[in-house]
Amino acid sequence: MLAGGAGSRLGGVDKAAVELAGRSLLSWPLEAVRDARNLVVVGETVAAVPERALRVVEEPAGGGPAAASVAGLRAIRDAADWTCLIACDLPGAVRAIQLLVGADAGDADGVVMAAPDGRRQWLLGRYRTAALRAAADALGDPADRSMRALLGGLRLTTATAAEGVWRDVDTWSDHEQWARALSDGREAPQA
Repeated sequence: MLAGGAGSRLGGVDKAAVELAGRSLLSWPLEAVRDARNLVVVGETVAAVPERALRVVEEPAGGGPAAASVAGLRAIRDAADWTCLIACDLPGAVRAIQLLVGADAGDADGVVMAAPDGRRQWLLGRYRTAALRAAADALGDPADRSMRALLGGLRLTTATAAEGVWRDVDTWSDHEQWARALSDGREAPQA
């Protein structure tokens, strides 16, 4: 679970701690993986995390999502066959993870959530742990590297949803769209 980042498009706030419908943004994706064997939260945040979660910070702190992903992966000693990479700003993660787990990966290295237009949401995916570790090793120094640099070489399939469960909260406008959708009883903003 990636919970760092500058939150620059939100005015520099601790994005994971921003409230949405009375809960921190981080609490939404944490709910999606509450039964996972391992739970790692990467980044400096004041948002509450479960006691069983391992908290780590990427080196250097603020080194970007690839560095945070690698730090989280390397912190796990007794890894499961599959690893989910999830950003803290994905309120639709519960439904998205259901779709990802239900998707047939075949012999692919993972399944990543995609928008209807095909854009991949790299930080909403289920990846074979061995393939993810190999990609991390091949990347070298992950600081300031993109998620595409880390994951682009993997053989991935995609899962899509008509609703916008893959949409993140990068701006206050995104936050407002999510707040409106949730208050209307919808699972997510329209795609």
